[in-house]
Amino acid sequence: MSRMKKSFLPVICWVASSVIMSACSSLPVYQNLSSDAVVVNAKKNSPELAQEFMVDIGDNLLTKVSGSYLEYKTQSVSLLTKIKFIYDEQPGLGKGKTTLLGMSTTGGNAACFNDAEYGDSLVKFCLFDEDKDGYFERGTFTGDESASLNIPYNIFSDNSKKPEKGYFRKTLSYKGLSNGKINFNYSEYSGNMVKATFSQEFSIENKPGAHILFNFKGAEIKIKQATLLNVSYEVMQHFN
Repeated sequence: MSRMKKSFLPVICWVASSVIMSACSSLPVYQNLSSDAVVVNAKKNSPELAQEFMVDIGDNLLTKVSGSYLEYKTQSVSLLTKIKFIYDEQPGLGKGKTTLLGMSTTGGNAACFNDAEYGDSLVKFCLFDEDKDGYFERGTFTGDESASLNIPYNIFSDNSKKPEKGYFRKTLSYKGLSNGKINFNYSEYSGNMVKATFSQEFSIENKPGAHILFNFKGAEIKIKQATLLNVSYEVMQHFN
């Protein structure tokens, strides 16, 4: 893709006249887009009952989630080409740089980067696409300077989750075979904790060639075949 020539655009345009001066339209201004959270009911049991599944060692056989979480939906921008630093004309940004999508005061797309290269320093460089055609055609920096651009970009969505008080998760994972036994790990997680608040290892006798039905914490599971690497099973009843 060929680059279009960049040009410096001062904030004030002086019209050639004996004593008359007129100002250009003001520079666009970046505004944050709202990212209100949505409360989502997290109640879920998986997998489906009375169906055969296979998981590898370390993976979960079944999971129960209760409570709720806040889901934040945001949109971000990724530059599809590099913006080259030009002395006294424009800051520079690398291809693939990402930041949150914003909006200009006139309703166009906007994006601000706080770490644009400008000589030996970093500056805030805000880009604007007033036509919403997928190209940033203008950039502002150092408060009162502007540059014309032709920079393509992508918009992508990202959802983040924040568990609320009462969010609770139970898991049962496969831990492999040893000494004629099938090994499992049961864990409980509260809120946004990554580390389990409670964990228990346990084993059942392996019976090669036979289906093994066992109960744990209200769950009923039928083991069809267990190997060193994976286990085939059906869930007959979920956790209490």
